[in-house]
Amino acid sequence: MTCRMIRFLRLLPAAILVIGLSLSLMSCSEEPPLKIGFVGGLTGRVADLGVAGRDGAILAVEEINRSGGIAGRQVEMIIKDDQQDVESAKQAIRELIQEDVIAIIGPMTSSMAVVIQPLINLSQIVTVSPTAKTDQLSGQDDFFLRVTTPLSRNAEQIAAHAVHNLQLKKFAVAYDVSNRAFTETWFNYFKQALLVNGGQITIAEEFVSQPDVAFLPIAERMLATKPEGVLLLSNAIDTALLAQQIRKLESNVTLFSSEWASTTDLLSFGGRAVNGMASFHSFNANSQEVRYLSFKEKFIKRFGSAPSFATSLAYDAASFLFAGLEKNPSRNGLKEALLSLGSFPGLQSEMTVDKYGDVERKLFLTVIDNGQFEVVE
Repeated sequence: MTCRMIRFLRLLPAAILVIGLSLSLMSCSEEPPLKIGFVGGLTGRVADLGVAGRDGAILAVEEINRSGGIAGRQVEMIIKDDQQDVESAKQAIRELIQEDVIAIIGPMTSSMAVVIQPLINLSQIVTVSPTAKTDQLSGQDDFFLRVTTPLSRNAEQIAAHAVHNLQLKKFAVAYDVSNRAFTETWFNYFKQALLVNGGQITIAEEFVSQPDVAFLPIAERMLATKPEGVLLLSNAIDTALLAQQIRKLESNVTLFSSEWASTTDLLSFGGRAVNGMASFHSFNANSQEVRYLSFKEKFIKRFGSAPSFATSLAYDAASFLFAGLEKNPSRNGLKEALLSLGSFPGLQSEMTVDKYGDVERKLFLTVIDNGQFEVVE
């Protein structure tokens, strides 16, 4: 055996050790991603809401990953379509749980939030909704959190504004019962607040959102009661179509809507019929807040369109979730980490989070003027 071979054999264990340590360090540095879920209606008549929410969450994920992720780990978002359907929503949550996500962003409607709440509580998986406002889930020590105000505040403020500022006391209402957890609760709070302020409901029309809904008879029955105001509690497309029928009947009655309808689809499908329509919600399309303007610029560059209320609130939901994960990047204890934040800087206003994960934040009176959402101070 030559001297060169002897020296080689003596060095071999050290070389193997160095290689082993290098591989070990590489495996330690390549941490698996933190998986989060997104669930919302990405198809059908509420797709504008779901797609807007998805895109806002995507932008937030891309930004956190470019900045190094959370605790050195990248964030991976798994997207599911609940189709605004009970069984589809349940299946989406089951699939996300099987994927071992650490938390979920969504859903985008109140009816789907009510459906999935038992599942997320059973699995103890934190779910932060951008836009589900139903008071059916308020004041509960559960795993459902949100970044928008419970709908009671919106309903009460519209009633007070209509009676005291516009001197409108007689209201006709139409609401979509396919999202009953939102619309029926919204209607009941509005009715109660209207009565307290000296107003009354002349008629309440229920309908189920579907392509062949006959909106003209609904409009005729509402206008036959001689209302001074009409409140439409439905998605953007249905709200726009109802407004069209009301205007075709040559009525100049003042129109109001819920924040659910406040997407670009309302403007596109409603046209001149929705001019003057008013609502209270958590979004100011013309906000000059520095954080929002920066977000708006990045969103337009990334997706080619201006952000909607659902986009902005989904970004807030993701940012809020990431702040909790920075404190506790695991499923156990994440809820407590989020609730301990107390307050959080949203894109347009500060959010105050209570012990139940319910939020208080500024509401904006918005009126449609010449095809644009304009905030009235």
